[in-house]
Amino acid sequence: MPTLELEARLDKLLSTAQEETKDIDLFAPINIEEREDCPICLIPFPIENNEIIFKICCGKNICIGCVEKHVSTEIHNGVPIEDYKCAFCCQLTLSGPPRVKALKKLMKRNYPDAFIEMGMIYERGKYGVLQSNTKALEMLTRAAELGYVDAFRKIGYNYMNGNLVEQDKSKAVEFYEVSAKKGSVKAHKNLALTHMTNENADECIQHLVVAASAGDQLSMDSLMEFYKDNSLSKEDLAQTLRAYQASSNEMKSKDRDDARRTRNEGNS
Repeated sequence: MPTLELEARLDKLLSTAQEETKDIDLFAPINIEEREDCPICLIPFPIENNEIIFKICCGKNICIGCVEKHVSTEIHNGVPIEDYKCAFCCQLTLSGPPRVKALKKLMKRNYPDAFIEMGMIYERGKYGVLQSNTKALEMLTRAAELGYVDAFRKIGYNYMNGNLVEQDKSKAVEFYEVSAKKGSVKAHKNLALTHMTNENADECIQHLVVAASAGDQLSMDSLMEFYKDNSLSKEDLAQTLRAYQASSNEMKSKDRDDARRTRNEGNS
């Protein structure tokens, strides 16, 4: 469980964020043009976090398409896996204790992604780092304080499921809503699931519409099911589908499609 000091930080983080977002409509559309671009292909990043690779060597996020294309080139050139270099800065890929050391350097420079990764390392006890739920939560908190939007959602997820903190579903929803207002598609999906669990279909659909309009395929698939059950009108479905297709096209590239195909083949 978190220390009293950390609990106070979390309470202050939430109240400050709620004050900052109080005038933002929870169901306002997410503007795909405001998403950060991959520094290599200059296309807006995908929605899924596992399709964005944080490179500790240079502190850059790179999309899965550019990473896999670069790896394919390394393989084609006969480069041993231990000598693979970053697609952006061309430095060697770090693992083990050197990875932790590089992360700590980025943390001193207030890279929020570094705190997110360090939090996962503390939670799992990897690379020679002692497992600590308190430290993991502290890293998440710091990332949120530095403006990492999805960190609010991650904290909410922990409250919802009683991970790292004592379960508090009301507080979880508050963190989800802050994250959603700040533009997290996944926070809208978490809220949709919460409302579905509570049998509140109307609000569930509203959150799915926001997520689907931003280009999330699973949310669009769920709305199709609501349409089949006559819970969503044909006009609303068509409008959302148009927005979904437009957002998806903004994030689409051949390299990303190839990378997803390679992943799917590897998991089959």
